[in-house]
Amino acid sequence: MFGFGKKKAKEPKVETTEFVILTAQRKEELQRTISIKKEEIDRTTGEEQAKVYEEIGLAFYELGEEDNAIDSFEKSIQAKKSLGTAYKTLLKLYNKKRAEAAQANDEESLQLYLKKMDQMMQVSKEVTRGVF
Repeated sequence: MFGFGKKKAKEPKVETTEFVILTAQRKEELQRTISIKKEEIDRTTGEEQAKVYEEIGLAFYELGEEDNAIDSFEKSIQAKKSLGTAYKTLLKLYNKKRAEAAQANDEESLQLYLKKMDQMMQVSKEVTRGVF
């Protein structure tokens, strides 16, 4: 009558991949942002410096420069441990790099990114507990 206890037919998941094509103008804006923010780094400390590194990392990420983005996000987390955008994007990038290493049978890189993901989980624990 009401359908309690009946299982609904599951619809197959459709995986979509977004491809964003950067215009020359957008690339130029991002590169300009990166150079401006890099100049700001020396004038900032702590939380503000973490935010600047995060902004640089996001610009690199949008440009598709993943290694530079990882470097900037790591510096952001080092300046101030938090679970914000830098943390989430960095974890996503580590996971992508780990998957690429596994697919290429690159055991050394695989272990490196597994270790980095473990370190990120430790950061999460520390932030949650308020110990850092």
